[in-house]
Amino acid sequence: MKELKILAVITVFTLITYIGIEPFAHSQMNPHTADANFDYEQEDIDLAKVRIEEAKAALAKAEKALEKNAADENLINAVEGAKKEVEARESDLSAYQELWAQASAIAALEGNAENGAELFAACTACHGLSSQGLESPFDAALSSESYGVVVPDLSLAGAVYDKKFLGALIINPAQALKVTKKFNDENPLPMTPFFGFGEDLNQESADIIAYLQSIAPQNVSGKEVFETACLRCHDVRYDALYSPTEKNALKGYMGSNPPDLSIMIRSRMADYLESFINDPQKKLDGTAMPRVGLTKEHTAQVVSYLEKVGDSKKDERTAIGIGMIIFFTILTFFAYMWKREVWKDLH
Repeated sequence: MKELKILAVITVFTLITYIGIEPFAHSQMNPHTADANFDYEQEDIDLAKVRIEEAKAALAKAEKALEKNAADENLINAVEGAKKEVEARESDLSAYQELWAQASAIAALEGNAENGAELFAACTACHGLSSQGLESPFDAALSSESYGVVVPDLSLAGAVYDKKFLGALIINPAQALKVTKKFNDENPLPMTPFFGFGEDLNQESADIIAYLQSIAPQNVSGKEVFETACLRCHDVRYDALYSPTEKNALKGYMGSNPPDLSIMIRSRMADYLESFINDPQKKLDGTAMPRVGLTKEHTAQVVSYLEKVGDSKKDERTAIGIGMIIFFTILTFFAYMWKREVWKDLH
């Protein structure tokens, strides 16, 4: 009986640690964020509003501290900085509302793929379409040296990227990719906005999107989606995939070399990766990683691919784990019965 009491005490303290302390520690290290939202317009507007409220809360805290010590120069500077942050966040909201209003207008138009093919000629100065026999004028080395990252081939763009996102990307790349903190008027993003050929800019953008969709394959594998959306920066050594971008150039472009994603599925799990791919800024505000704009379906394909590569033994491991739990449960029962038989005359 004493052993059962000891087991009960250990079980209670283990549950307190696991159910109470561990989730609290996790919540502090990884604050909760909203689930991935593939309505990118709503995603951006909702997140911008959250950031405004956070900035206003920080401002109120700074002003309250200043009330207690109005002569403190550091507190005065903190309040001024907090005010500027509120203004910047409100400006972000306005910029996203403007961007998505135009992207929605583009998405509502019926594009002309034939005209889009002609307009796409403006994009071939940098981009390739290998599926159409058009290679980029920049090889990996020259692209790395010129831009810091290899220019993407757009053969699969019409299949894997959200249509409205493509519209936003064409008219304002830095805003659509959510890298405006890094790239601005003083440090412009290598990809420039599409200014059109003097006709209706929205219609011309819709035509280019229609062309990209017309040449895109109907079925794309998870590995192909990864190669299109992620491989320019990330390696997957477990599948012998290596970024074609020169490492020093990539480090200068991103600020640090992006991680190899071979076992990322084990450290971050599927839900986290889906949310991070959907909007890196929501999980890690200020990160240099751009949003890629994949559809929900193709984001799931990337996560599935990373799981297949980085955790190929998951099903086997799960089956073994269940079997071991059953085995030790049975073993515990027989060990207890044997203990009672051996010690029954001494109790």
